[in-house]
Amino acid sequence: MPLQDDLITINNKVPVPTAYSLLIKEFKDLSLKELGYVYFMCDHRSPYAVYEWDRRYEEVTDSLGIKKISTKVEVACDKYNELIETSAVKLLKAARESVKKLEVYLRTVDLTLTDDNGRPIFHAKDLVNNLEKMGKVVDGLTRLEDIVKKEEQASNSTRGGVEVNKYSQ
Repeated sequence: MPLQDDLITINNKVPVPTAYSLLIKEFKDLSLKELGYVYFMCDHRSPYAVYEWDRRYEEVTDSLGIKKISTKVEVACDKYNELIETSAVKLLKAARESVKKLEVYLRTVDLTLTDDNGRPIFHAKDLVNNLEKMGKVVDGLTRLEDIVKKEEQASNSTRGGVEVNKYSQ
């Protein structure tokens, strides 16, 4: 079950554990770099979330100056995913992965390739049809992102069981 608050927040580009995360054993003993790794690798709001997994790993470890990921950090990542991933977030992550694969396909499709019989492997008609549908793909991804944001706003409207209103800020 997801928590009602973020586990790690980013404040002035520094990962900050929230009160919730300090109570969870998998996060207690992590350094700031390790917390940053967990956030940047696992959170769908991370600026690195747009990368494929291998590139994300390279970018995050390089940016944080981390040489090797320990088992305790991997366990923390698993726990983080378990706690923050709602069905909508899981779908969003899967959709983003599919879009990345589609992007690779569109970049690498070669209409001049032929099979052993000289027939084209890829057809221009299919490529054009796919391109016509790209707007729908982007719209669908945007709608899914909006659903996740609304879901997160709804879960953040209560903190510790206290309803947040205009006087609480």
